[in-house]
Amino acid sequence: MKRVRFLIFCLFLFLIPNFVFAMNEVNVYFFYSDDCNICSQEKPYLEALKQIYPNMRIYKYEVSTDANLALMNQAKALYGVNETGVPFTIIGDTPYLGFSQGKKSSMQKSVYQFSKAAYENKFGTTVLQIGYRNDLEGEPIEYKENSDYVIEETGTPTITENKTTKKPLDTRYRTSIILISVGFMLTLVVILITIFERRHRI
Repeated sequence: MKRVRFLIFCLFLFLIPNFVFAMNEVNVYFFYSDDCNICSQEKPYLEALKQIYPNMRIYKYEVSTDANLALMNQAKALYGVNETGVPFTIIGDTPYLGFSQGKKSSMQKSVYQFSKAAYENKFGTTVLQIGYRNDLEGEPIEYKENSDYVIEETGTPTITENKTTKKPLDTRYRTSIILISVGFMLTLVVILITIFERRHRI
């Protein structure tokens, strides 16, 4: 029975990192023009978003070159986008044409969702042969439907969340709660095995 107890303990040690720290890398493909005013507004937003979600990986393509323009047209065709123009952004597997204040929350929602759930990564896989990691440590900051995200234009770009919105307790301490729960379950299993062993010895 000692061997069984040791194997169960090793199994829990193996499962804890995968259970607690399981986050996807989120690929972002950003097509822009240096002459595009709207593109120049989206650039700092994406960089600010990356500060909040360091698991983002941003690929930038300036479309004044024929090669990058062809890539953008392939990407649009792949996602069924018929409209022309830039900026054109793919976050995970969600395409965005244009950029506006109203798109900010939607873009963050995409980053959050793809951080937690596997996605096809159609453009990266079929066109660029780029994959993404799904074993990153950490827990993505939760997306809030009614949050108002504002870019600080001075200094290092950041996103300031509406101060009236607070993180719920279970979100802020989710990792700690999970670790404590797993530790409790492990202790309970060891106690039950010990009781079982003693009964069989009697």
